[in-house]
Parts: sequence; structure tokens; C-alpha cells
Amino acid sequence: MIDFHSHILPDIDDGSKSYEESLAMLEEARNVGFDQIISTSHYAIDCYEAPEYKRKRLIDDLNLEANLPNIILGSEIFLTYNIIELLKEYKASTINGTNYVLFELPLRQQFPNLKDVINRLKENNYIPILAHPERYFIVQKNFKLLYELKELGVLFQANYGSIIGKYGFAAKQTVKKMFKNNLISLLGTDAHKEKSIYLEVPKAISYISKYISNSELEKLTTTNAEKILRGEYL
Repeated sequence: MIDFHSHILPDIDDGSKSYEESLAMLEEARNVGFDQIISTSHYAIDCYEAPEYKRKRLIDDLNLEANLPNIILGSEIFLTYNIIELLKEYKASTINGTNYVLFELPLRQQFPNLKDVINRLKENNYIPILAHPERYFIVQKNFKLLYELKELGVLFQANYGSIIGKYGFAAKQTVKKMFKNNLISLLGTDAHKEKSIYLEVPKAISYISKYISNSELEKLTTTNAEKILRGEYL
């Protein structure tokens, strides 16, 4: 399996606090079946701004460790009007150097002119992926927004933890509805620390399997991510 969303790099954002914790998280990920992990460290202006070269260096170091999942470069970019410049200047990163971009929104507030920024990404040949839409208040209150974003070409990555109530009742109900309506393309742990979500992935998969087929589960956990890592269209 491929974990499409993680904060596994040490001392970069609000995720892993040390190299040792990153190793522990990698061991936990391996033990529940992940063989690749996309490092999607937060990139948020005036908050988390570790440039690509620094994150690459950490990834290279961790990938030298034996018998652990391979880490792949990415970012979770807090959406901003100058997101194109952040990518072109190698501050924030696309997924594995492809044209796929993982972005996030404010959890409790609307982002003004959201569709304009998405259209700008598309005009610059980027394919936007919205991280954990089930967690956003604007989606929980207006589910049809997902269909509007999908029409613009946005893909959706859901969190394993949502289905087991990690983010509350509203997120759980919203992600169930997303599964039932075939709106999810990718799954990620959004892991931030050891002894947390990786240990609950088997439970989450058991719950998810109630709503989708085994073949669809394979797509969301592995096959779709493999295509994206190769730069292929879903």
C-alpha cells in the first residue's frame, strides 16, 4: 500500500518531532502494510516554509535506513493565491515531481475565490488534489461543493482516521457519504506522530470495506497512487 498523506519528516512542521520518531512511524507503517509513504509536509506561508531541498535531504537520509517504507517527496500546501510561484520556485513541492498538487483549505472558514485558484492551477498544467475534504466545515455543510470541485478537475484524498471518528461525527458522516458516492480517489493516514493512526489503519480498512468493494479499495490504497507517482492521469 501507499500512504498518500503523512507528516513523517522530523522537525519540519507539526508532525514528527525527531529522527527517532520518524523511524518509529516508518516501522509502524511497514507493520500495517505500507511500502511507500508520500511525505506531504505542510507548506504554509509564515508558518511552515521548509524548502524542497531541505526536505529532499531528510528523505534521502531516511531512505538509507534498511527494511522500511520508501519515502517520496510531496507537500500539503495551504492554499494561497501565489501557489504557482511557490511550486515554480521549489519552495513547495508537487507529488514526486509530477504535475499533481496536494492542497488544503482552512478547516472552519471559506477560502475566497477558491474556484479561481483551482482554475489557475489547471491553466498552469497542475492537477489539484484536495486533502481530507471530509474535515472541512464548508464541505460538511454543503456536500454538493464536492461535485462542483470535481467538475473543475479536483481529486479528493480522504483520511483513514475519518471513518473511525478520529475527527468527529461530522467528518465521519461526510466521508461515509463520499465513499458511497464514489468521490474518493486516494487514502492517506495524515500521520503526525508515533503510536497513533498507523496502529489503527487495519481497523479503518475494515470499516471502509463495508462501503466499497475490494477492487475499489485496492485502487484507493495503492493503484491510483502508483499512477499518480508515474505522472499518469486517473
